[in-house]
Amino acid sequence: MDNLLIINQYASTPKYSSGAGERHYYLANKINHTGINSIIVSSGFNHLFLTPPKTDKLFTEEVIDGGKILWVKQQKYNSANFIGRVFSWFDFAVKLFFIPRKKIGNPKLVLVSSMSIFPFFYAVYLKKRLKIPFILEIRDIWPLTPIQLGGFSPSNPLIKIFSLIEKVAYRNADAIITLLPSFSKHLENLNLSAKPVYWIPNAIDDQGLQDINICKKAISKNSTNFIIVYTGALGVANAMDCFIEASKILEKSYPDIIFEIIGNGTEKGKLQIKASNQKNIIFKNKIQKSEVLKVLAETDACFISWQNIPMYDFGVSANKYNDYMLASKPIISASNISDDPVSIAKCGFQVPSGDARAIADAILSLYEMSNEERNKIGERGYEYVMKNNTFDVISAKYIKCIEDVCASKLHITIPLKPPIDSSAH
Repeated sequence: MDNLLIINQYASTPKYSSGAGERHYYLANKINHTGINSIIVSSGFNHLFLTPPKTDKLFTEEVIDGGKILWVKQQKYNSANFIGRVFSWFDFAVKLFFIPRKKIGNPKLVLVSSMSIFPFFYAVYLKKRLKIPFILEIRDIWPLTPIQLGGFSPSNPLIKIFSLIEKVAYRNADAIITLLPSFSKHLENLNLSAKPVYWIPNAIDDQGLQDINICKKAISKNSTNFIIVYTGALGVANAMDCFIEASKILEKSYPDIIFEIIGNGTEKGKLQIKASNQKNIIFKNKIQKSEVLKVLAETDACFISWQNIPMYDFGVSANKYNDYMLASKPIISASNISDDPVSIAKCGFQVPSGDARAIADAILSLYEMSNEERNKIGERGYEYVMKNNTFDVISAKYIKCIEDVCASKLHITIPLKPPIDSSAH
């Protein structure tokens, strides 16, 4: 295939980010051996960058393994400003129509990855003009996210626009890739259940696999305290109030149980105020992706939580599940999600969302176990993530989706390159 055109406003590389937006960068490298050359179109600025790429021109090319990235120049915005972020979505979507044709070549297929799905307009334009298929990849369901987490009314004009765009995008897509295991239920609610859907979860990159091997060999836990940690964003969706409430329940009777919260976000200040008199809870700033596994190696258990809202009936796709499992740590998940990864992998305890008493009881269950018992639970998570969530595994799923769509819509097959004959060297 000449090239796969991937449009993801938040796509990045390890050079600029810390684990956010790198999915398609690693994918491009993994699927290149099949003859697929990828062009990724992304924004030259987003709030997740550690260091943004240089974009002196409206469109700046950068070569990567498996293809190239085309950076679209955009103005900076404040991550806490929702209107600024929405404006950047419209701005990015409009600028796509000004990309010189020579910069994208002759794509055989176009893939648009949310969170913003506004670029689907450009994808449909290419679909009709070039007679190529269009795949839509869904990470977050809009407009359910701003309605159920942001408190927006369904009758809000902006939400109505999102709803209309969502339905039109789904109808025009030849296939849908989703990170949410039960996303098909959402399509059924929209009477689109006949649409081909491929569940392809988040994955551990090769660097993470190397890092964990180093950590397992070089680092052992030094503290005599029992440490349970949360790493990641501190926003409304993460529902971390219950974690602090659990720490208050256990503080007096179990002072050697230490709660660590590592990350930044809009709710961090409120959480720090709530825990201001706590001696058993520690806040730390966001750390580099490369440091996460080293930190997890120094803990006894990990924590994750979600709001109790209907949107999560379709599943979740947080990268931290993979990090926790890769570190072989038992996990406590405070959620009401039917297909919670912790329950699927049997690598910890799932307790009701927001139930501080249940969280405290689950922590005590792990606390009272031997190291060997906790390690056995953690190893189940490690085995699960290695079997299901590496880029070797998910790239094969991408290839299957691409093969199916190309065979159905273009009546062509992907020309796989012959294997390298190692005996010739």
